[in-house]
Amino acid sequence: MILARHAEALLWTGRYLERAESTSRCLNYAADSITHLRSDEARAEGELLVRTLGLQEELEAVGPLESRPQLVAFLLSDTDNPGSVVSAVTAVRENLRRVRDRIPIEMWEEANGLYLRFPFLGHANAAPSNLHEVLLMVRRACQAISGILNEGMRRDEGHAFVVIGRMLERSIFTVGLLEASHADSRGVMDATRMLRLTSSLQAYHRQHGNAPDFDGVVRYLLRAPDLPRSVLACLGRAEESLTGLGSTASALDRPRRKAGLLRARLELGEVTDAMDSAPVPTLAGFMNELAGLAADVQAGIVPPLAMASVRSQYVRPGRAGEGAR
Repeated sequence: MILARHAEALLWTGRYLERAESTSRCLNYAADSITHLRSDEARAEGELLVRTLGLQEELEAVGPLESRPQLVAFLLSDTDNPGSVVSAVTAVRENLRRVRDRIPIEMWEEANGLYLRFPFLGHANAAPSNLHEVLLMVRRACQAISGILNEGMRRDEGHAFVVIGRMLERSIFTVGLLEASHADSRGVMDATRMLRLTSSLQAYHRQHGNAPDFDGVVRYLLRAPDLPRSVLACLGRAEESLTGLGSTASALDRPRRKAGLLRARLELGEVTDAMDSAPVPTLAGFMNELAGLAADVQAGIVPPLAMASVRSQYVRPGRAGEGAR
């Protein structure tokens, strides 16, 4: 049995771990791609990246991004932006700090070490001169944490919640990338860009051995059963982890069924068939369903405040008459 607060912390550890890696990968690509573009093209590329990451509302609070340094600061070091790399790294560290007795010590050390290696924490306008080295450091640290998770952590409820958080966050990012690519006002359909932003370029070439075409890449990122970053594979792992929780988490029955339904719709081609006539609405709707699935998992772990719940684990021995704490 796992405490609700521990399950919630581990779920968000998985989500923020995936978010840190995805954002650093996207920013690394964008920092190179916009260097030689005209100002209007660079602004459009930055807006496309923000839409891919689902940060439109956060950008509205900041204002338009007029330059490369502004884009870097917004996505890397802006602590007011919950989708920035610094915010995600901080959240990973804080969530793991709450569950240090449930995770391998190496996992905590890696997350804490990554947090302490940032020289510009708390400085929203700071952009390091060695940007690519910083982003590479983040990605490698995230991969190291993932390796410890897979090789050093017990396959218990805690492990399951981290995996669920990662898979849902990865699914939302991938579908958001596909939706933003279809909705690009410039009409640019860059298949290679989508593969690079999902670390799938080499896997695609090894399997298909040719220049990627846009429609083929979309199907690959949605439905490839052997690609760890495809939406189908992510939903399969999330469903497996939810099923593995079994009767210990009956409140997660609804998200378990919903994950299975979404996976089946992908597997049977319902989503790709609907995209033939309306790709942007189909992908936007599917992304909303994924976000709803993530919200259902959260609600299954921590019931809404309006719901009565018994928290006997907070009652101190010998003081039961005082109620829960």
